[in-house]
Amino acid sequence: MSGDLNEVGTGVNLFTAGEVRGTARWFNDTSDVLSIDDDDLEDTIAFVNKGGMTFLSPILPDLRAIVCTAGSRESHLAILSRESDVPCVLAAELGGTVSDGDTVVLDLSGAETARVSVAAGAVTA
Repeated sequence: MSGDLNEVGTGVNLFTAGEVRGTARWFNDTSDVLSIDDDDLEDTIAFVNKGGMTFLSPILPDLRAIVCTAGSRESHLAILSRESDVPCVLAAELGGTVSDGDTVVLDLSGAETARVSVAAGAVTA
């Protein structure tokens, strides 16, 4: 990863996908998904707090990637991500803050461990 990034966490890499860059957006419940009004989600890296986030189903294929603070390779979210070929980080341990709008870079080159970083200028406290 580049020197202009601050690593904010690691997690379980669902499948290798190299480097994935996008814009962070937190989805906390169904209303966050329902409030989307034809947003362009192709650059969105969705952040969620629960492994069984089935409420992402309607938009999941449109997302750049997903980072979830819970879940396992056998979780519902993992199954949906594999089926939709959307990169996914599970059981993410975020030691730093990731806010909506931050530029996020996922290092998904390892078969087991994913690294989550935020562009240096985008880190929020």
